[in-house]
Amino acid sequence: MYTCIYVTSPIELITASHNSFYRLNVLPIKAIAFDVWNTLLSIDKVFSQIAYIASNMLNIDVENVIKTIEKVYRATKILRRYSDLDGFQIVVESQKILAKELNTDVDTVIKIIDEVFSSIDTNSLLFNDVKDTLKILKRLGFKMGIIGNVLFWSSIYTRKILKELGILSCMNVVVFSDELRINKPDRRIFLHFSREIGVEPEYIAYVGDSVIEDVGGALSAGMKAIHLDRSRVEKNILKDIGIAAITNLLEIIDVIDVL
Repeated sequence: MYTCIYVTSPIELITASHNSFYRLNVLPIKAIAFDVWNTLLSIDKVFSQIAYIASNMLNIDVENVIKTIEKVYRATKILRRYSDLDGFQIVVESQKILAKELNTDVDTVIKIIDEVFSSIDTNSLLFNDVKDTLKILKRLGFKMGIIGNVLFWSSIYTRKILKELGILSCMNVVVFSDELRINKPDRRIFLHFSREIGVEPEYIAYVGDSVIEDVGGALSAGMKAIHLDRSRVEKNILKDIGIAAITNLLEIIDVIDVL
């Protein structure tokens, strides 16, 4: 765990290599918001732990469980995006579908999820570019926050992990779809975040791994969008339409001065 650093004179703590990028009084971006899963934390490692525990509890081959989880995850992401289910209802529905596919009941699925989050190594979930990025952005005086969707488990579990990792202490505002009952890419969840953090959408950059839910949702609310794809070879910036594509979180530092 680490504690996010708050300072009163951020520019004095920035390394010389970054000084040329940051003129805080003229930067158009005033706040940066993040997606959680596959942006800050690895969802694949959670799925692996779910598969391991479900395999032992249900006496099913672990590889089959992984395939089932991935199948249900893809299906329920589409359901979340195009159905009328709100952010809370989609958690309940995704648990029902997963239980059916695993030939068990919802109570067992919930028990499996409880065991996963009580046993998983939280540090293993954090991508290695997260801590340094958040520290630098905080030193630079940016407001920061989270706008997250949920599936299979409620945001209570995610908040617990983020707190244990010290991520929550870096954030000014944290919004989850099950709490607000609005799913990304619905622009309303992004506009709610804008109001809560006190920054107009045009001065907010949203960072996430999903083209539709993160990039599309942010742009529909009038925010700038930064698409994170760690498999990309190089970053790209389309200033005219307010989009950047980056290969790791630290590249945010390069693109926010241009967006």
